[in-house]
Formats: sequence, C-alpha cells, structure tokens
Amino acid sequence: MGCRGDTEENRGKVYIVGAGPGDPSLITKRGLDLIRGADCILYDALAPVELLFYAKEEAELVPVGKKWGTTQSEINKLMEAKAREGKLVVRLKGGDPFIFGRGGEETEYLNERGIEFELVPGISALSAVPAYAGIPLTHRRLSSSICAVTCHEDPSKEEELNWRSVAELNGTLVLFMGAKNAREVKEKLTSSGMNGNLPFASITWGTTSMQRVTAGKLKELGEKGLEPPSLTVIGDVVELREKLSWFERKPLFGRNILVIRPKEEALELAERLREYGTRALIFPAIKFLPLDIEVGLLRDSLDSDWMVFTSKRGVRFFLQALQKAGLDVRRVRSRVAAIGAVTAEELRKVGILTDLLPDEYSSKGLLRSFARIGVSGKRISLMRCRGGNVALRNGLKELGAEVSEVGLYQTVPSGGREAEILRPLLSQMDTFIFTSPSCVSSFLETFGEEGRSALRKGLIVAIGPVTGKSLEEGGFTVDIMPDLYTGEGIVEEIVAK
Repeated sequence: MGCRGDTEENRGKVYIVGAGPGDPSLITKRGLDLIRGADCILYDALAPVELLFYAKEEAELVPVGKKWGTTQSEINKLMEAKAREGKLVVRLKGGDPFIFGRGGEETEYLNERGIEFELVPGISALSAVPAYAGIPLTHRRLSSSICAVTCHEDPSKEEELNWRSVAELNGTLVLFMGAKNAREVKEKLTSSGMNGNLPFASITWGTTSMQRVTAGKLKELGEKGLEPPSLTVIGDVVELREKLSWFERKPLFGRNILVIRPKEEALELAERLREYGTRALIFPAIKFLPLDIEVGLLRDSLDSDWMVFTSKRGVRFFLQALQKAGLDVRRVRSRVAAIGAVTAEELRKVGILTDLLPDEYSSKGLLRSFARIGVSGKRISLMRCRGGNVALRNGLKELGAEVSEVGLYQTVPSGGREAEILRPLLSQMDTFIFTSPSCVSSFLETFGEEGRSALRKGLIVAIGPVTGKSLEEGGFTVDIMPDLYTGEGIVEEIVAK
C-alpha cells in the first residue's frame, strides 16, 4: 500500500511498473495506461524500448541503471525528486519488480520519505521465458514444484544461499542472472548432490525475436558461453521443449522491422507485425496539426455534390472543424467518397455512410470510380491534408469537375525524441516500412547518412506507388509494394516474402 506525506511538495506519485520479460505485447493494460499518462519515465535497460513509444509527446524519458552508469541510490533519489516536482512518475522495470527486480528496495525508500507509490506487477521471466521456449515449469508426470534462485546475491547478506537445499528439491529449478557464473553455479549444484545428467536449457533474450536456447546436461552447463540476459531451467520438463517449441517457428521470428509512419498508425502496424514473431520498432516521422478553416468554405463543402475523404485522420479533423463552427454531421448534404475501407469505417462510426468506395484504395482508384459514374460539372470538395497529392485534384478537373481543396490539417516533421532511442538500434533493422513521401523525407532528414546506409543494407517497403516514387527519387530500390495499399496489405506481403 502506498503512503502519502502531508506537505504540498508531495503532490506527485511514483508507479513501480513491471514491463514484462521482453516482448512488449506482454505489458499489462494497467502498465500501458500509466506509460501513456506519465510525465516522467525512468526505465531500465531490460524494459522493452518499444513501450517508450507509447509515452505522450511531452513526457520525460530517462534511462537509468548500470548500462547508463546510474547507481541504485541515484535512481532512488531521482524517483523522489521527480515526485516532489508534482509529476506522475513511472519507474519502468523489466519483468516483475518484486521478483529479483529490487522493487522492494525502491518502494521501501519511497515509503520512508512519504512519497506516494503504487506497485504494478509485470509478467515475470520466471514463467514467460520458459513458456516462449516451449518449456512448462510444471507437468503432472515430471514436476510438481518450482524453485527460483538468483545467482547474484547481495554480497552484504549475512547468510549465503543453501545450495544443498536447492539441489535436494525434486522439481524444476530456475536460475536468474546466471550467465556469467554458470560454471560456478553448476559446481555448487552438482557438489551438493544434484544429478549432473539432468537436462538444462539456458534461454537468452527470452520472449524477443533475438531469443536463443542453449541446451544440454547439467554437467555441461557453462561449457558454452552464455550472454546476459539469460534464464536457465533445470529439470526433466526441459525435454518437452522439442515437442512444445512454438515461438521460434513464427514466420518473422528473428526479423527486425522499423515502421516509419505517423505514431498512431505506426503503433497499430507494429503490434500487428509482432504477432508473427518479429521485433517491430517505430519512428513517428510526422505529426498533424489542425488548420483554421473559413466557415463559409466549410459550409460550401457540406452542400457540394461530393465530399472526398482520403484518410481516417481527415475524418477526425473534419469533425473537429464542424464542432468549432457549431455544426454537426446532420448538416452534410453532399454524397461522400472514401479512399479506402479504413476511412469508410471511420466515417461510419460518426454516422456518415459512404456512397463511393473504389476497388483500388488509391487516388487512381478514386479517379477510375468517378470516371465510371461521371462527374462533369459536379462540385467536389477534397477534405484532406493541406498540400495533398495533386494527381487527384488534377484528375478530377480533367473529368470536368469543379474541385475545391479544404485543408483540414497540416503535416509537420516529428520523432526527434524517438530518434535518440532508435539511433543505437538502426543498424540492427533489416526491414524499413514507409507509408508516405513526407515520412521518407522526415526519416532522411533526421538520420542523414546513417539512415541512408541502413536503408541500403535493408529491405525497403513502400505502401504504394507515390511513396515508392519518392524513395526511388532518393536513390533507393523498393523491394516490396503490396497490391492492397494498406497496413494489412504490407503485413501480408512481408509474411509471404
């Protein structure tokens, strides 16, 4: 239970949040909600960086821990200081904070100083990592008990771990943080009576696309070098791995994909890709800001023969413009066209049914559909981003339509904060997904030659011809372009490739 002090400076609060074992999909809903609302996030090296992309734009992201040279004492003081500034602080820790995560020490510190806190449990590596390796910790025929041990005890403890008691347990043994001293741990176990022929499996970077499993007999533990983070399972249940392994069989296992797209859509696409076993990071290359629209222009569009929407975002900004003008969807008199199913669904949600949906979700598809029904002499309002693709406007004019542009919003570069997180990881990416020319230009401007070099070595995906042309003009070859110009089309093509 948290504790609140009485002074005015204690208005902030600290949430000790378990980030899970590595797969960002395993974060709890409570944990993700807090990340989205946090003013400050203090994160460990083992917390998936993918979770940081859910933070609000103004949130402060602070890396802490050994990797960045921050001691536990400094972390404690930083939590306190940020809380006393009145901030909602998320202390993001790998796994579960109360299972070998020093969460108990951090909450003790906060409690002693009157800082309000809450503990949000995470899915522990104890169960998740073996599960992703196809190893059940218990099995009715093989094991009815579990023992979890850390191989890095506090050196100031008065009593050391009783390895003989551990060795005599007739069940499954799980070793945390034992990569660097695996030989020493093996000697302690076997000298204490544990059978050296028991099977073991050491899982490195478990639950991630980098997962690797080293297996053998206990007497062989440590002969092959292990790298942290690793978790080792010892016991008869390990033999089930050959039959129950599933994660490494996913079609995109081992891949590293960067989605260059506006934040909301990028997160959705990354989540979809992770279902196939890949690591998926995002670069929110652009963001959108609403534009002031003349009420007269807006009213004219509502009475035009056709209103054309080219994105679900355009629908949302259209609704904002209506509300600002004191209007609502009942004022729409025109027929409505949507560039694709996603946009049509967004319109349906607000009570506007689509009269035209092209077979091909693109500007060309819209033009072919309008050519079939005839729009000569018709007034058409393009409800979209300022500076949108001129091909649609020009094509409609060639069909004899009277076209007006209603700029609902504008595109501006974004992703500076995320770029700092991505830079050390850019060379690891093997696939790059672009969904608009503005995303291409923002990526190249942000990452420069470093980004160009990464693109030349990787697989390049363009959502459609316009984006593909932008990449080709920049000197790059497009490797994948889906037949269906949507996020789902991209996923299908990458999986098939």
